[in-house]
Amino acid sequence: MRLTRRSILPALTACVLMTSVSGCGTFLYFFWPFGRTVTIPAEYDGLANHTVAVVIYADEQTQYEYPWVMLNLSARISGRLQEKLENVTTVDARKITAYQRQNLHWTAMDKTELGKALKADFVLHVSLVEFSTAAKGFGETLHGTINGEVKLYDCSEPEIDSLVWTTQNIEIEFPKTPTIRTAKKEAEIRSIIQAMFADKLAKKFYSYKVDREDL
Repeated sequence: MRLTRRSILPALTACVLMTSVSGCGTFLYFFWPFGRTVTIPAEYDGLANHTVAVVIYADEQTQYEYPWVMLNLSARISGRLQEKLENVTTVDARKITAYQRQNLHWTAMDKTELGKALKADFVLHVSLVEFSTAAKGFGETLHGTINGEVKLYDCSEPEIDSLVWTTQNIEIEFPKTPTIRTAKKEAEIRSIIQAMFADKLAKKFYSYKVDREDL
């Protein structure tokens, strides 16, 4: 049957009246013409009134090429969490990296033990699979890439039960095409990809609205 404007309007009107007792809510969500935004819910919303330690792991090669990556990325993510979430405290990134340098075997620690050592209720652990500002196969050009595995641990639980949330690896690439290398551009790209990663990760912990057309 071909739907016309005349036949659609009564159906929408009926759905408005019957949303509470029928399945019209789903119909309206997708077809109601006046809803321009969609709310994306938090994947994990239990950080309020707690202290979070954002702990970054990078292998030796990455640390050699980008000596400040763990400190800077931890600070970026911590700042974004505090900016967007109410009543959330984060452990100072400088304190975390100092602890990592003083305790060379920190990677072997239980995450609950690590969190307690940092006086945190949660450990947000980011393991960098890749961090680079160099374009692959394009010689001396720039193309920023971050690929991070992210896990959240509740330090009030024993290690076996402490993993309370994880997600698919978060990946960031910027710019779309490689650009000519200069020291200034390299610093800009490094800053931008860390900010983009922090923003994308923080959005996992609070609800936000997006334009329906951007979905």
